[in-house]
Amino acid sequence: MLAAFSAQFTWIDWLVVVAYLGFTTWLGAKMAGRQASIRDFFLGGRKLPWPAVSGSIIATEISALTFVSVPWVVFKPGGNLTYLQLGVFGSLLARILVGYILVPAYYKREIYSPYDYMHNQLGGHVRSLTTGLFMLGGLLGQSARIYLTAEVINVVLHDQLVALSQALGLNELAWAIILITGVSVAWTLIGGMSTVVWTDVVLFVAFLLGAITALAVVVAALDGGLLEVIRTGWAAKEPGPWGKFTFFDFSPSPVRSYTIWTAVIASTWGGLGSYGTDQL
Repeated sequence: MLAAFSAQFTWIDWLVVVAYLGFTTWLGAKMAGRQASIRDFFLGGRKLPWPAVSGSIIATEISALTFVSVPWVVFKPGGNLTYLQLGVFGSLLARILVGYILVPAYYKREIYSPYDYMHNQLGGHVRSLTTGLFMLGGLLGQSARIYLTAEVINVVLHDQLVALSQALGLNELAWAIILITGVSVAWTLIGGMSTVVWTDVVLFVAFLLGAITALAVVVAALDGGLLEVIRTGWAAKEPGPWGKFTFFDFSPSPVRSYTIWTAVIASTWGGLGSYGTDQL
């Protein structure tokens, strides 16, 4: 199955991949040497425009894992749009709180990381504890994200990774992980935060264009087009009163995965950690 899927990776797909990697690498090299101080490396010299920073945040949040998994959450039997409550309500509320409470505090004191702020406010022991917890959580979380993204790359580039594995050893998944981490670390070391932000902007544009293109291709390939998509989704009554288009779920049941209460309470709390105190 993997080989069959990989065989569908045509020269057009390769052209897109090579063009993206080439452009982002050129962008990183162009910014190399501009970080004259630690302030430039971690804060981008405070010269980054807010639209670019916003695009970087979105691209970081919408990872490759999100890009391939969320459609399945909606498409699977019993799935619908209730998952989006977490982003529309929980994440939005968390961003508002971070923007009005934490960002001004960081900006005023020119904090390089949330843990510097904790050191200033609560002492070195608290900073050491929270830094350790962050490193543990980051290691576990990022390991899962890299692994699952590597699984996707292993599907898309299976034949190429098999050839690499046979020539140099290690299995295909290991080479996929090396590819992801190698490119990510190289971009960061080349130009610091500025490189990360601007390459994320390119990634955000690629995500957006990819989603629009994929949607257009899928809809065009269906008999009946967009109207058929709407009719089929609306007729799937088992997920909710509006079929696949059910967005709100006010159920108080603790066993339901995606409800408005999960979004407002759990997603907001998690967002405060992700957007306001997570160094990543």
